[in-house]
Amino acid sequence: MSSFARSWWLLGVSTLAGALLFWCYGALPFMDLPAHAGLIALRHRFASSPFEQRYFIYDPHVGPYTVFRELGDLFTRFIGPVGAVRLLATLPVVATPAAIAFSRARLHGDRSPSIAFLSLCLCFNLMTLFGLASYLLGVAVMVVTLTAWLDLLADVDDGASSWKKELLVGALALVLFVTHGDAFVTFLALAGISALATGNRLARVFRARALVPAVLLAAHVAWIERASAVPLGSIRSMHDDVGVVFQGPLDKLSLLVTPTLMTRTGIDIAVGIAIWTMTTVGVVATARMIYRKNEPISDRTSIHVRALVACLAVTLVAFVVLPHAIRWFGFVDGRLVLVCALLGLLAVRKDALGAPWVQRFESWPPVLAFAMILLAHVASYRFQDEAKGYREVLAHVPANSRLLNLPLEPNSEIFAGHPFVHYDKLALAAEPLLVSDVWLHQGTALFARPENPALRLPQSYLEADLKRIDWPLYRLEDWDFILIRTKPASAEPTVPATLERVAHEGGWWLYRRS
Repeated sequence: MSSFARSWWLLGVSTLAGALLFWCYGALPFMDLPAHAGLIALRHRFASSPFEQRYFIYDPHVGPYTVFRELGDLFTRFIGPVGAVRLLATLPVVATPAAIAFSRARLHGDRSPSIAFLSLCLCFNLMTLFGLASYLLGVAVMVVTLTAWLDLLADVDDGASSWKKELLVGALALVLFVTHGDAFVTFLALAGISALATGNRLARVFRARALVPAVLLAAHVAWIERASAVPLGSIRSMHDDVGVVFQGPLDKLSLLVTPTLMTRTGIDIAVGIAIWTMTTVGVVATARMIYRKNEPISDRTSIHVRALVACLAVTLVAFVVLPHAIRWFGFVDGRLVLVCALLGLLAVRKDALGAPWVQRFESWPPVLAFAMILLAHVASYRFQDEAKGYREVLAHVPANSRLLNLPLEPNSEIFAGHPFVHYDKLALAAEPLLVSDVWLHQGTALFARPENPALRLPQSYLEADLKRIDWPLYRLEDWDFILIRTKPASAEPTVPATLERVAHEGGWWLYRRS
């Protein structure tokens, strides 16, 4: 077997090992995945669940989360809702390296898997830990769509016929929109920047006509999903509306480590620093190369690199100026850090590097990928003890109950996030329940009826940041059971006398109204 074939074989094995992270362990450390499992189950049985129909209106339509919802429903038919979210989380781990490998082959003629290894490292990041699988899948689709767009623009500069590639770009843009809206908006910005960056700008901008169908669909969906619009019979929930939130300079700077941040060990941060260093050296060397007219680089390749470098520069500026949260949509600026990293990997020309750096680009990526995947598996194995007891405790919650979730200590001592926020949704995945925190907006296609007691929760109720429980603020008569999460070694939490303990295991405490 040649070294080239061996490298691709190793990438396949590494991708499989990374994908197994979502299948080998019972307790999931990925914050939103249990929530998605519960919501997928709720939507799947909604038509035959009078209990849940009493509290929710289900109003689905084509929009930015359609692919995620429909795939979740499809997978649930065969492997259940928890299996469905495991598979949905697996898709970006497979799709991202494949998209990067395809793009580099198309844009640079680079058929080595080394850069794909680096993109595989970036599949294990803070957003993966947050469970933002739909966005991560959207980013992979965005990479392919941007590649097709850059290929189209290069044909325009060459004076070649482009209508077939316009149709392809238009179709990919539609798929991207129904995969994830934020990834679609990011692509539109990158498409505009790349069109204006170089070449025959007027002709390139004119090819934006390929994006008209997707933009029209997005405009239609934006109108029907406008902030004041909710289905007849439902009430708009303001609980998740945090307005516009900006972070300070240090918090903003800390986001630069998030493309590989998962654990509290620091090893993944070191991997991220290595990737940023290699990417920065590669982009700087490539930029110097294309601006030296006597360098041996084709016009077509130069066009691609100039467009990608311009996209990277503007995206970095957008990262600096954008807020951290807009209404219910969070981690706005943090999402762009991953996009910047991938744009940098797409822009690098290995022939612009000196021999030592070329060797590093070929030899280090598999080692970094192996380190990230091994670290994630070891952390997940240790996490099982930290999560112990949730199955036994949740088994005491009967169907058609109202469950108030109060995760006092949702953080992990192993992983960098707060994975225990939505474990109550695992009970929702098993049977009809009313849980206290359901995302009520167009993304889930679920809206609250006036009878839903979640509308009457105090504004201080934030599952991911519940610093203390102000019991007088809660209408406990609205709930049948109360689930409290603490650290396993913590003492029993203080509760009102009207609550009696039903079960306790590890850091899980279940109470009911006496």
